[in-house]
Amino acid sequence: MGVKVRERPEGSGVYWLFINHHGKRKAKKVGDKKLAEKLRARILLGDFNLNSESDAEGLTFKQFAEQWLNEYIYQFRRPKTYSRYNGNLEKHVYPVIGFKQLSMIKRSDVRSLLMGMYKKKFSAAQIESVKSVISGVYEYAKHKELVEVNPTEGATKYLDLSRAKKEKVEPFTQDERDHFLETCKAYFPEVYAFFFCAFRTGMRLGELLGVACGQVDWHSKHINVCRSYNNRKYGPTKTGKSRYVDMTDQLIVVLKECFLSAKKEALKRGVDVFDFPLFHRNGEPFAQNSIRNIFKRILKKAELKKHKVHDTRHTYASLMLSAGISPVYVMEQLGHTSIKMTVDQYGTWIKNDNNKGLVNCLDTPQQSATHTQPNKKKPVTRENYRLIISWWR
Repeated sequence: MGVKVRERPEGSGVYWLFINHHGKRKAKKVGDKKLAEKLRARILLGDFNLNSESDAEGLTFKQFAEQWLNEYIYQFRRPKTYSRYNGNLEKHVYPVIGFKQLSMIKRSDVRSLLMGMYKKKFSAAQIESVKSVISGVYEYAKHKELVEVNPTEGATKYLDLSRAKKEKVEPFTQDERDHFLETCKAYFPEVYAFFFCAFRTGMRLGELLGVACGQVDWHSKHINVCRSYNNRKYGPTKTGKSRYVDMTDQLIVVLKECFLSAKKEALKRGVDVFDFPLFHRNGEPFAQNSIRNIFKRILKKAELKKHKVHDTRHTYASLMLSAGISPVYVMEQLGHTSIKMTVDQYGTWIKNDNNKGLVNCLDTPQQSATHTQPNKKKPVTRENYRLIISWWR
């Protein structure tokens, strides 16, 4: 086998591999000289499968990104993450750099892509998300020893994304929440229990859809939140941990009616009630997009301002904290990984009106005042009287 490295055209900085294998000649544009020499060495050592598309030195960004999605993201990440990453690649990345060779893409190419998004007024979070996906592709390529540099490093340095404001939390007021639920019960009774539970527990959308009848403990008055449902699949919660969410007395009443309905449906279908979805349509959990669409219709019917389904979670947290409930308890119920996350997001609603005067706990207890009391007046003797008179004169 013969393998040669050549710069074509000379002085361009672009290097090619010329391979002569079993009488067949092949030329591949590689990129920089260092990578070309590295690939040449691997081919000569037999450590490189020329027929393998995953090791092909002319691999495009799109080809390798799809390999990354299928080999790594699909296998080890949540389905929702896979869908989000694939969507970012399809919408923002492939049209700009998808056709370029993986090893030929430079930081300037990535920066140009992100700058285009910046000029189109995409949010800082969206830009960072796209950058993160591209970075993930290149880190995987580095792991496979196909590239040595990740071109996303420093790509957003001069885009001033750090000043972007955080997404504003806009919960329902208590009156708006109650009006929403009344409208839901009147016009969309099939999802009344679902939204009642959302407002009373603060659970995430996927967690609510993933609740099975057996996860509700009527005696201990809590729900075991241990899974999530999206894209017709069950998976772990966002944090990967389970937790217990307490139920209010009113929620227990509403969910018991929902449970009886689910139990009848499960018996009709001849399936185990324990694993049957508590909130369902024709025996299957509601799809997330279906719930979002119904949510919008209820808002419109109730003549309420625009909200997201996730605002039910914000409403739960804001009302709890406004009532003086401990932030630590709210953190545990929401499933946050730290108290910092809870305080950063909902600190505005933490009630501290009753804290005045508590600073006095820093004072030491009052000591006996015996030694500080003034001495008793001495009786005026004739000698003292003479001294006072002489001083006065």
